[in-house]
Amino acid sequence: MAMESLQKRWNDWITSLKKKDETTDKDAQIKSAQIVYVFGPPGTGKTFTGDYMHVMHGYHHVDGDIPLKNIALVPEYKEMIEKCLMSDDWTPMYSELARLTLEGAKEHDKVVLSHATYKNEYRDHFIKKLIEGGASEDNIIIVQLTIDPKVKARGLYHRTKRQAEQGGMSLEGELSEEKFIELVIEAEEKDTENVFEVHPKAVMVDISGRDVTHFDNVDEALGLTRSNELSYESICAKVKPIDEARDKITMANGFFEAIAEIQAKLGNESLAIEEEGEDEKKVEEMKKRRSSIVQCELLVRDISASSLKNSKSEKVLMRRKSLIMTGKIEE
Repeated sequence: MAMESLQKRWNDWITSLKKKDETTDKDAQIKSAQIVYVFGPPGTGKTFTGDYMHVMHGYHHVDGDIPLKNIALVPEYKEMIEKCLMSDDWTPMYSELARLTLEGAKEHDKVVLSHATYKNEYRDHFIKKLIEGGASEDNIIIVQLTIDPKVKARGLYHRTKRQAEQGGMSLEGELSEEKFIELVIEAEEKDTENVFEVHPKAVMVDISGRDVTHFDNVDEALGLTRSNELSYESICAKVKPIDEARDKITMANGFFEAIAEIQAKLGNESLAIEEEGEDEKKVEEMKKRRSSIVQCELLVRDISASSLKNSKSEKVLMRRKSLIMTGKIEE
């Protein structure tokens, strides 16, 4: 029923646009709005880029993880994600991302959507839905972020470390920064199913510098200018708190526990928790750590049916189980 409701909302929304005899102000606003679609692998700084464009250039930023992060709050989103995992049908999610983007375009003349979209098939579906909803194809700009693998893995380490601490765990002393980087690069080299495709129409933007060149390269790709008075550090001080606030909200709304339960339901035994005979407080602590583990793993790779269903090495499963039970990694 929830999925039918979500699909009906999209159909009714499109029908309402087509029924109008005259172009309304909102229709004209959508058609004239510039829409920037930013994508790249996890860890490349997509959300950071979207937030930068919001802070420094006045774009309305749509975080592409909105449906995913709200599965514990919105029944339609939960059922939509479960269907994605069961049947690998991602079209409802990308239709919803298009709707959210178009809603932003009703009120803003510049909108940016950031998302870790791996396949061109999904990207093209999203763009098709934007055009179907009234956006002008000429005003849609596709930006694909690229980054040096080691730089990306190092950035993932520091974000993972921060978010693990929010969940009551610590990586220090258990998993060094260099070991983490090694594991991330090794996992990506072995992952042949989740290859990040290059889009033929995308503007390629390298953000490996992790310095002011990140902003320079984004601005150049979009024809933007900014004041040279602000340093990289001062801009980051304005941008980073936005996503940190999102992380806190996501941690509090039950998202990661919901994802962990879905994975356990799919047969991921290393995320299963035996509650019988255990102290209630201990069970809650294990659930909190399980949520944090899922959170950390989702930073490293995009959520897809294959990435959640694929079995992992025995060593990785043992590390995960150890973290859930004790809060520490047992090598």
